[in-house]
Amino acid sequence: MKRKWKTCIALFTGIMLLLSAPGFPVLAEEGELKPGDKTSGFVVRELSRIDLVNADVTLLEHEKTGALVMLIKNEDTNRTYDISFRTPVEDDSGIPHVFEHATLDGSRKYPSKSLTFNLAHQTYNTYMSGITWDLFTAYPVASLSEKQLLKYADFYTDSVFNPSIMEDESIFKEEAWRYAMADKDAPLTIAGTVYTEMQGAYNIETASIFNFRKTLFPGSQAGNSYGGHPSQIVSMTWQHLKDYHDMYYHPSNSLSMLYGKIEDYTPFLTLLDGYFSAYDKKEFRFDDPGYTPLKAAVEKTFEHPVEAGSDTKNGAVVYFGYALTDATAEDEAVLDLLTTLLNDPSSPFQQAMKEKLPSATASCYYDIATPEVAVVFRASGMAAEDAPLFQTVVEESLASIREKGFDLASVEAVAAATRLELLMTTENANIGPNITPEIAYHWAAAGDTQT
Repeated sequence: MKRKWKTCIALFTGIMLLLSAPGFPVLAEEGELKPGDKTSGFVVRELSRIDLVNADVTLLEHEKTGALVMLIKNEDTNRTYDISFRTPVEDDSGIPHVFEHATLDGSRKYPSKSLTFNLAHQTYNTYMSGITWDLFTAYPVASLSEKQLLKYADFYTDSVFNPSIMEDESIFKEEAWRYAMADKDAPLTIAGTVYTEMQGAYNIETASIFNFRKTLFPGSQAGNSYGGHPSQIVSMTWQHLKDYHDMYYHPSNSLSMLYGKIEDYTPFLTLLDGYFSAYDKKEFRFDDPGYTPLKAAVEKTFEHPVEAGSDTKNGAVVYFGYALTDATAEDEAVLDLLTTLLNDPSSPFQQAMKEKLPSATASCYYDIATPEVAVVFRASGMAAEDAPLFQTVVEESLASIREKGFDLASVEAVAAATRLELLMTTENANIGPNITPEIAYHWAAAGDTQT
């Protein structure tokens, strides 16, 4: 559920550099699908490449609903199916997260609540999961068997479109929240899978990122907790959850992907066409009506509860950032490089932190899941009263870089390390389940599958 920004930056670098760009078409071999071809209820829209994983990519659009399907074809026998939906975070109740849990608790065709557990531990799969991030929810599954993957795809697709929770309130009470008592004499408590999970996950680090987003982007959905704030999860109702499913779990709001060495795509496309065709096309707009852009700099302090007796001398988490109006795709590519260089230990920023705030650990990243692209600097392990000094370090470091640039040897070292990290992507045991959610994240943020 948590977003790992270092991984995000590295993989986005690879995707931005290695997806074939519009204007450089990939020619189809004889007998291969080409733009305009139709197959199994879909029409081919684009052909491209992901050189990072040596894959040819075919983007198809479902003729009736506009649902997108990407065929990512390479020689990886650890084949992957993933279906993702853009799931806006409307409040702090954690509805996208609860629905991710509840979706795999049985469906119309597969009504068993325990089926996901049994499939995960008793069948020929290499990966099964659901993932909730700030912009979307993904359901990746992988197998070394193409025949098994087709069965998993049917289970996952039926689960997202026809989940049992739409008819069974007990699933809501189990996954979201419910009142509970250990025995008749025990106090009344609150239980629930997501409620309990988020009680453990909602620490000062988690609270800080959402408080920062609420401050930099006031009124925006970007400041809402996609995992759910424990105090707000209990405001969720079963009807609210069902309404959310009806709103966003629709083919027109989906991106499905098939990754790896798939010998025959026809059964998969026929399967998806069967599910998608039950729907009519629907237009989706993802406005953020509550967002009011800042007109001046803002500074806020938020208190976070800690255990009595804790040493809080260097216990603060400090964020400092900029909202960039009208940033382009080219700007994002520059920010990707800039933040990567700034995070290197040799950078002026990291060297200044070591000198002026030696107890702190600092990093920076750029955020595309916000109304404007944001450049964010974060530090932990420091005193709250040193927040102005942290801001000074950031501003002076950026001014120095603007005037003098980066050391060329350091840039070359970072570039080499980044290339190596990207190349090592293919050494991962689950390439498909790693790369498909990253592609879906970009689709959810930018509205397309190309960068």
